[in-house]
Amino acid sequence: MKKILPVLAMLDTIIAVAGCTGTTTGAQESSNGGLRAHYEYLESWGLTQGCYGKVTGYIYNAGSQPEDKAQLDFNLIDASSGTIRDSRSLSIGRLNAGQSRTYAITLDGDCSRNYRVEPVWGR
Repeated sequence: MKKILPVLAMLDTIIAVAGCTGTTTGAQESSNGGLRAHYEYLESWGLTQGCYGKVTGYIYNAGSQPEDKAQLDFNLIDASSGTIRDSRSLSIGRLNAGQSRTYAITLDGDCSRNYRVEPVWGR
């Protein structure tokens, strides 16, 4: 037990210095025609992943017609340089009018940077 405590203290220090210990951007919205996306971005840190961002939310068809083959890409943008660090595509598939679907994707970040997430709609 005495050997574990210094290791845990060191991990706590590394996580605190890393800067990505669970900051979130709060709820955001995006739309494309009848489709609406609600999402949140959370930065976190894990022993196996290092620093990463997780985007969670739902997509809702607010229109009166079904939507086929819609796609939503999430870009992880470096806030200081404006460059894309990582990007993931989310294939939505068919959404009937009034139907919603939840999702969660992971984006690869770097502990020394500040990021923002931007959704890009495709078809």
